[in-house]
Amino acid sequence: MTAKKLLYVCSFAVASLLVAACAKENASDVNQNKIYTDYEVFYNKNTDKTWVVARFRFGGATGTVLELDSGAYVTFNNDTLPYNAVFMGHYKEYAGHISSGTFTYHNLSGQNFVNTLPVCDTLAFQPGFDTLQKSQAQTIGWDGPALAPNQGVGIFVGGWTWGDDALAYQDGDGATSLVLGINQMNSLPVGPATVYMDRQTELNVAQGTSEGGKIRAKFRAKNRVVQVVN
Repeated sequence: MTAKKLLYVCSFAVASLLVAACAKENASDVNQNKIYTDYEVFYNKNTDKTWVVARFRFGGATGTVLELDSGAYVTFNNDTLPYNAVFMGHYKEYAGHISSGTFTYHNLSGQNFVNTLPVCDTLAFQPGFDTLQKSQAQTIGWDGPALAPNQGVGIFVGGWTWGDDALAYQDGDGATSLVLGINQMNSLPVGPATVYMDRQTELNVAQGTSEGGKIRAKFRAKNRVVQVVN
C-alpha cells in the first residue's frame, strides 16, 4: 500500500476521534517560502456537517505544524479560519453540505495564494448490503458515479476496539466498487460492525510556495451497520 493510500484509509480510524494536540510553531518563525499547505473540506452525511481545515507545515507534508500569526491568515469563502489545536490547523465547522469554495492564504511576505476546491461526487451504500462473510472476499459497490481521475474511495469496517477492523481502498479510474479480501477481514469479530465509506478528490494546489501542497474535497456516506459472519 502506498503512503498516500495508507494515510487516506487511516483517516477512517481517527476522523471521529479527538486527536491529541502536537507541538507546533508560529508561522512567523520560519521561512515563508518553506511552508507546505494542506486544504480539506470534509462533509459527513451522518451529522450533516462540513469541516473546513487548512493546515500548514514547515518543510513539507510531515514537517512541523504551524499556526499562522503576526498578520498571516487563511480564509474559506471569505471566512477567516481560527487555529484549532485538535485539528492541528485552522478550522471551522458549518451546517449542511458545502461542495464548493475557495481558500485564500495570506503570508507574511505579502503573498496571496488562492485555491478552489475540486468537485467531489457523492456516494451511498447499495441497498441490500447487510452482511460480510469472513471466509470469502466480498465486492462492495456504491451508488454514485464511477471514479474519475484524482478520485478515490475507501472503506473502514470496525468499532472502537483497536485492531478489530478492516480497510480497503480503490482509486482506479472508472471503478464502481472495491474488494475486501479474507486477509483484510480476518481480524473482524463476528457480530455487528459499522462500515464507513468516504470518497475524495485530491489535487496538488494550483497556487503555493515552493513546498507545494494538496487540496481535497471529501464526502462520507451514511454509515451502514452490517453483520459479520464466518
